[in-house]
Amino acid sequence: MTPNGIISRRDTEEASSAGSRNSGRPTRDEAAALPARILDAAQELFLAQGFEATTLDQIAAGAGATKRTLYVKIGDKAELFAHVVRRMLDLRREKLNDTAVSGSPKDRLVRFGESVLAIALDPDVLRLYRLLVAEAPRFPALASLMEEQMTRGARARLAELLRDENRRNRLVLQDPELAAELLLTTIVWAPQRAVLFGAAPWGPARCGRWVRAAVGLFLDGCQTGTRADRDR
Repeated sequence: MTPNGIISRRDTEEASSAGSRNSGRPTRDEAAALPARILDAAQELFLAQGFEATTLDQIAAGAGATKRTLYVKIGDKAELFAHVVRRMLDLRREKLNDTAVSGSPKDRLVRFGESVLAIALDPDVLRLYRLLVAEAPRFPALASLMEEQMTRGARARLAELLRDENRRNRLVLQDPELAAELLLTTIVWAPQRAVLFGAAPWGPARCGRWVRAAVGLFLDGCQTGTRADRDR
């Protein structure tokens, strides 16, 4: 596909790599779906067997494409891996509870925290996290990729929510970005660490209590007014 979204002749021709499965010339829809099919195959293989054990031949076979098509559409294996990481995190970021202005600061932060924790405990996100930790020494660029995702993702959304509460004079924060990072770490780290280290996943009730406690502790340090006012 060209940058302006128009399906090129090459797109249509390369989608014919699936011709061993289907007879006739591929449709424009099939050609347009080819990059996503490649990333689907790459994601499944990377998460199942890791970066090193996954080959371009395996990805091409899983996508019903040729290895040349992979290079043309996306790039080499490292570039494919980066695209998979971005897509996985982008899709899940869309599921974050929006930062609607309704509700008290506590209500807004609890809703957001519950959404973030659900994403952090997603089985595929946990598999991706393990994979990133394992591959980071060999791919320093992954650190930049994860920082990019955090800057554009949950931390940015939460920082904007906190800035909004600052503007409404319901919170007092000198550095909303730092506050967002601290609150996210408080919410996510312990439940995610438990699963990563082999403990049983936390149930919904425990996760809910944890998020409410983390938000309550956070608000004790940055809300205006008395405790009685904050509990209303």
